[in-house]
Order: sequence, then structure tokens, then C-alpha cells
Amino acid sequence: THKERKSPYFKMEDSEKMCRLIFEEFGLNPDTSHIINGHVPVKSKSGESPIKANGKLIVIDGGFSRAYQGTTGIAGYTLIYNSYGLLLVSHDPFESAQKAIEEEKDIHSTTMVLEKEVERKRVGDTDNGEQLKEQIKDLQMLLDAYRIGLIKEQI
Repeated sequence: THKERKSPYFKMEDSEKMCRLIFEEFGLNPDTSHIINGHVPVKSKSGESPIKANGKLIVIDGGFSRAYQGTTGIAGYTLIYNSYGLLLVSHDPFESAQKAIEEEKDIHSTTMVLEKEVERKRVGDTDNGEQLKEQIKDLQMLLDAYRIGLIKEQI
């Protein structure tokens, strides 16, 4: 049986204060930021939570590999972030993809809402949205220049 030893970083994973220091070190807002860890099985069947440090650190690995499912009790986690908020999905183990197809069974999952956006984010609220706004402004300036005759049509 393989047993991983925890490094000092992982020994501090339950410390909200340490997470906030890491956010500040990287110039991130400690009130809205999260650290996402993987490759560390979460022993869900023993009551361990993938949510650490008062929600500042989330462990999304947890055992999609069959080798870990006996330890974790689940088949891993999926973290979803969209305009509605931040969701953590826990997947129940399944025997095999082949058996799931033959018996028409799907992977059973449980979804937990970690954060719900009060006001949904729109494209314009993102970094890409800001770039699109700049492109629209540039195109509007070109159109205005064309309309007043500064730019001539080329055929």
C-alpha cells in the first residue's frame, strides 16, 4: 500500500490564514479567491471534506481511479464554475464503462453549491468581454471615420 507523506504545504491546508497569505502574495483578492488542489485523495467515506480552510481551499481529486475508490469511497470530484456560481460535484463509483453501457446506467453524482452568484456574470464582465468592448470601440471609430469620409471605400 502506498502512503503519501504530506509536505508542509499540505499540513497547512486547513488554515484560512495561510490561504489568505498565499492570495496576497500573488496579488489576488483574499475574499473571492480559492486554491484548487488535485492529486490528493479525499477520504470521503471517513468523513473528510474536500472543502478546507473555511472554503478557501478545495480538493477536487479524490479517486476516479479505481485504485483509490476503496480509500475514498467515491469516484472523484468535478469543480464547476459558471455564471451561476461555484459547484462541487461528487461522483459515485461505478463498475465499468462497459457495464454502464450494457445496463444503461449512468454515473450517479451529487452536486453541492459552494457559492451562488447574486448577479450572474455576463460576457462583458470577463477579461474577454473587456477585449471585445475594446474591439467594438475600434470598429465604431472606423465606421465613424468612413461615414464622415476620412476612409474611402475600396473595390
